[in-house]
Formats: sequence, structure tokens, C-alpha cells
Amino acid sequence: MSKFKSSLKALGVSVLLASTAVLAAPPAVAQSLSEVLAAVKRDSEQMSAADQARLREFQQDTASQAARMAEGRSALNAAEGRAAALSAEFDANEAQLGALEAQVSEQAGDFQELLGQFRSAAGATMPEIANSFANFDYPDRVEAIAEIAEARVLPTRAQLERLPKAMLQEMIAQSEVKTFTTTVNGIGPEGSNAEAELLRVGVFTAATTDSRAFVEVRGSGSDTFLQVFGKQPAGNYSSSMASLVRAGEGEVVKAPVDPSKGNLFGILGDLPSFGDRLQQGGQVGAVIAVLAIIGILIGLYKMFTLFTSGGAMRGTAKTRQAGTGNPLARVFEVYENNRNADVETLELKLDEQILRESPRIERFNDIIKVLAAVAPLLGLLGTVVGMIITFTAITIYGAGDPKLMAGGISVALMTTVFGLVAAIPLLLIHAVVSAMARSNQQLLDEQAAGLVAEKMEAIHGGRA
Repeated sequence: MSKFKSSLKALGVSVLLASTAVLAAPPAVAQSLSEVLAAVKRDSEQMSAADQARLREFQQDTASQAARMAEGRSALNAAEGRAAALSAEFDANEAQLGALEAQVSEQAGDFQELLGQFRSAAGATMPEIANSFANFDYPDRVEAIAEIAEARVLPTRAQLERLPKAMLQEMIAQSEVKTFTTTVNGIGPEGSNAEAELLRVGVFTAATTDSRAFVEVRGSGSDTFLQVFGKQPAGNYSSSMASLVRAGEGEVVKAPVDPSKGNLFGILGDLPSFGDRLQQGGQVGAVIAVLAIIGILIGLYKMFTLFTSGGAMRGTAKTRQAGTGNPLARVFEVYENNRNADVETLELKLDEQILRESPRIERFNDIIKVLAAVAPLLGLLGTVVGMIITFTAITIYGAGDPKLMAGGISVALMTTVFGLVAAIPLLLIHAVVSAMARSNQQLLDEQAAGLVAEKMEAIHGGRA
């Protein structure tokens, strides 16, 4: 055992010695310390030289920048000097201007106050002249008045005369009816601007000489222009204007005049037309209109046929001519064909013919009556539909905007009106047609009873 421990110690010492020998081994290329030191010195010297060069360049740049800084400060001082001089000159000019204005005010005296009143009058008059139709017949008046109202210097006498001349010209234009040519917006193809000949009634109304379009003044101040109404007023105004256009000198005609210079015509143009009313009624209103038209056409047809048939029957009643031209003639035809029959048979034959004629006489009367009864019911249906539309709009959008509810209310009101408008004439037509039918029917009954009575008299008189 002790021999084995001695062997292990010897092995450990050997390994330790071998490791120490490896760590202490020299590099493969060896340099001497003197060579290393020399290399370090050379590198240090080179770095020092480069630093010195950069330092010299920095010092040179510092001097150059200092020179430019001095130049800038010199320029700034010069500019400040000029600014101070200009400020002083401005103050002096302001003072001189104030003194001159004071001198002008002193020399103007009462004329200055008069000029203020004149400018105030020009400012108040200018909008009236600018919005006048005569302004497009006598242009450049607004610019001339505006030049006086906005001027800071005393106007000349010629300039002062412009305002009274413009006012006098405006008063004369109020009594004129004349034509002139100017540019009108929206009168050309596809709404373009074009030259048009207009007829002016005073300073209130203007329309094209073909009476197809009324115009209005738009804009303000010197930027006013003539614009065709988006929706023209009703046709009777156009026809009245056309009569004025065709009127001869000194002739008195009735013509439309809008004292609001177009506002009233604009309101008239915005009023809904019959087509707009039909659209407001919606689908229910259209159905009522169609039924009303059908009922009226049927009623007119029935009145015509009953009138002509009644006239023919009354003529036949006088001539007692048998034939096939009208119901009474056919009754006489039956009488002639059964003249030799007994009274009961003849009466039955006549009754049979009258029963055949009755449906022809009363044909379509029930349709008119039904249409007259259905029309107000459809109007009531439209009222309910319109109220549903209104409450739906309120539920979705609220009640803040009345325009959102206008559609439903229009449907409700217009369908009610359509229903009544359709029902009233249809009821009247049905009453007339029924009366005419009863008259014709009564004529048939009277003539048939007369034929039977004649037959009875003939039998009892021994002539049969």
C-alpha cells in the first residue's frame, strides 16, 4: 500500500513539472524590447505631428470665423441704423400727414361734414341701385358711387354729381317699360350664360322678350348679376308678359309687376304644380287619380250614349216605327211580331224585351258608383300610410327637422284630397247617369204599357 502511494506522488510531481514547462515556453517570433520601444516612439511622434497639424488648422479657422463675425456685426449695426432712420422718417411722415389732415379738415369746414353726409347717403343708396334691373340697363353707376363712398380724399364736383344723377336716373327708370340686352346667367344651353334681350317693367320686373323666362337680381354690391328663375311662375304671368311685349305704343295692357324685384315670383315658382301634387300623393294618390279618370270617362260615355239613345227613343215614340236602332224600336218590333197573340202572351213578350234592354241601359252605372265609393276609402288608406311614414321618420331622425316629416304629411293630406276630389264628381256623374237611365227605362215601360192597353182596347172593342 505504501509503495502504491509513493508511485502516485511521483506521477503527480511529473505532471506538475510538465505543465510548468509548457507555460514558460518562448514565442515562435521573438522581438527585443528595444525594437518595441522604438516602434512605440515612432507611432507617438507621428500622432503628435498629426495633432499639431489639426490644431494649426483649427486656429486658422477660428481667426477666419472671428473675421466674419466682425463683418456680420458691422452689417447688423448698419441695418439697425437704417431702421432707426426709416422709423424716424415714418414718424415724421405720420406727423406731417396728421398735420395735413388737420389742415384739410380745417380748410374743409362745413364741406367736410357735408361730405360725410354725402358718403352716408351714397352707402345707403348703393344697394338699392345695385339690386335694380335698371342697373343692367345703365351700367357703371354702382362703381362710380362706390368710388365716392370709399375715397379718402375730397371728391371733385363731377364725382359729387354722380349720386344725384344716379338717383334721378333710378326714379326715371321706375316709370319706364323698355327692352335692353345684357348677359343672363342660366339662359343659355345647359344652363350657361348668354346674351338675352329683356323687357324691363320699371325697376321691378324683367323677362325675356319671348316671355319664356323671368329673371331676378342676384349677388350684392358691384358683383350683382341677372339669373333665370329655377322654376318659373305660373303660365298666366308669362302670357300677361307676352301681351305686354306685343302691345303697341300707348296701349294699356295688364302685366305682372313684382315690387319685391323677384322675391314674389320666386315664391310663386316654388309653389307645387299639379304634377308635384300628384308626386306628393305617392302610389296611393296615383291609383286614385287613375280610378277617377276611368270613372269620369265611363260616366261621360254613359251620358253620351243615354242622351243619344233617349233622343232616338223619344223620336220612335212619336213615329212608332219598329226596328233595331234603339231599345224602344226593338220593343215595337216585338209588338209587331206578336200583334196577333193574346194579351198575356204579348205582355210577357214585351216584358221579356224590356228585361233584355234594361242591362244595356244601366250598363257601367254600378262601376261608376263603386269607383265613387272606393275613391274616399283609398284616400283614407293614403292618410294612414302617410301618418305611418311620418311616425317612422320621427322614430328614426327625431322631431327636430320638420322637413323629414313633410313627405309623410304630404302623402296623408294629398291622398285625402285626391279621394274627395275623385269621389265628388263621380257621385254627381253617377246621379246624372242613373237619372237618364231611369228616364229611358220609364219611357220603355210607358210605351210597353200603352201597347198592352191598346191591345186590350182592341179586344174589348171587337177589333182584334
